Amino acid sequence: MLPFPLMGNSRRVAVVTGGAGAIGGAIAAALAAAGHTVVSLDQAADPPVDLASDEQVRAAAADVLGRHGRCDVLVHAAAAFDRAGLADLDLTAWRRVQAVNVEAALLLAQAFVPGMAERGFGRIVFIVSDTV
Repeated sequence: MLPFPLMGNSRRVAVVTGGAGAIGGAIAAALAAAGHTVVSLDQAADPPVDLASDEQVRAAAADVLGRHGRCDVLVHAAAAFDRAGLADLDLTAWRRVQAVNVEAALLLAQAFVPGMAERGFGRIVFIVSDTV
């Protein structure tokens, strides 16, 4: 059975952050193989999206809705991992990690959930890891 089965003749639209990475890329490929239209939001995608920039995240969400009319599946697989000891961690790096890992997910969910609720269908998956 397909993950997130398709609706009649229409294709579900899936947005995958980090879709150019190993995990996000594998998820994007699996969703595409299952028949979804997949949009990758990634700094290495075409066009590139800086997920640390709230303006670029909002613009990318608006572009998805403008081009496809909806997002049925949101997978947030992007992550920033800036490593530093506590004494060496600067506020700029901290804020970038929070923007990519947390704020981008929030902004995308805010953009896509109203349509999901209106259609009575939507899936959101947040991928997290424990990095030491």
